[in-house]
Amino acid sequence: MKEVISEIVKEEFGELKSHYFNAAYFGPSPLRSKRQVEKSLSKEVNPSFIPYKDWYQKPEISRKLFAELLGVSSDEVFHSCSVSDINNILIHGLELSENDVVTVVNKDYPSNVLPFLLNKERNKNKLQLLDLPLEDLPTSEWLHQKISPDTKVFCISWVTFDTGKRIDLVDLGKYLKSKNIFFIVDCTQGLGGLKLKPEELELIDAISCASYKWLLGPYGHAFGYISKNAKFNIIHNNANWITSLKSTNVQSLLDYTTDTLPGARKFDRGQTANLLATSCLEKSLELLLEVGLEKIEKYNQDLVRYFIKNLSTKNLRLITPTENPSNILCFKVLGDKTSRLEEKLTSNNIDVSIREGSLRLSFHLYNSKAQVEFLLNIVNSF
Repeated sequence: MKEVISEIVKEEFGELKSHYFNAAYFGPSPLRSKRQVEKSLSKEVNPSFIPYKDWYQKPEISRKLFAELLGVSSDEVFHSCSVSDINNILIHGLELSENDVVTVVNKDYPSNVLPFLLNKERNKNKLQLLDLPLEDLPTSEWLHQKISPDTKVFCISWVTFDTGKRIDLVDLGKYLKSKNIFFIVDCTQGLGGLKLKPEELELIDAISCASYKWLLGPYGHAFGYISKNAKFNIIHNNANWITSLKSTNVQSLLDYTTDTLPGARKFDRGQTANLLATSCLEKSLELLLEVGLEKIEKYNQDLVRYFIKNLSTKNLRLITPTENPSNILCFKVLGDKTSRLEEKLTSNNIDVSIREGSLRLSFHLYNSKAQVEFLLNIVNSF
């Protein structure tokens, strides 16, 4: 497996010029994506005789690939611009009263708070902010003790962006299902480097996932997923011509109807056939499927464990739980030396992130053991 991934790294990520441990910030697209975008750009420059069916069918290619990656039907997937947009679609589509409560996590990424906060400020529902346990992972018992009994919707990140905590979706999901609470999960910081298991997926009502991190796709795109059962609870509030049932035939566009294409396609953003973005996305998803998320997860986890095992400096304190680890490791730099460590890493061509005052390292399939050893040499000498 390592040999296979090593060959893919050489072939697909040769243009990556740093020791890049920063997929949680922005995932580099593979070379095959660049080549596909160049082909699409040639059509942008010369759009002569592009068949209409190529235009409206373009979103279906990446929709199918993402559905395969997730292990669901294409009918349950829709195209969006961002996690915020998906959460806005969900909160506006769910029929809630002003006394119903939406519960979110305090200090979760703003995309998972602001759409619900705005709804609360407009008196459409109440909002509860829960603080995650400081050191431990959240559990169903924690949720039972803290969550409002009037909660109808619960939203959380699968992997937290600033601590790397990987949430136990089965434990929380079983509790939420027993209470008939609509469960929304932001998979942006996990999916692509980790695989969602079927037993996790069956407990989730809706998923948001930005494409430009672990999925190695373009910025400005996100996938949404709505389960078969949950789709009956969400009202379709936006209309655009590309989701119309008549959009598949250029000769019937003026035959107006609010009937939509099947499944979750009715939630698609406008202009889903963006040639450049979808071309980049198609090839990134193709690569992830070619290698396989199970193999990628194991490879990434091996790198994470190797780094932790060989870390010897006393100046870093790991704040990411080692139980059920993600592909993100976050550390507090002791002695108020965070900026100094960042400068040292940058000067050695190592790309990382500082989030909420912590050093954040992201490990993905394009990283090698040799790169991890180089990173360890720098960090351990700090």
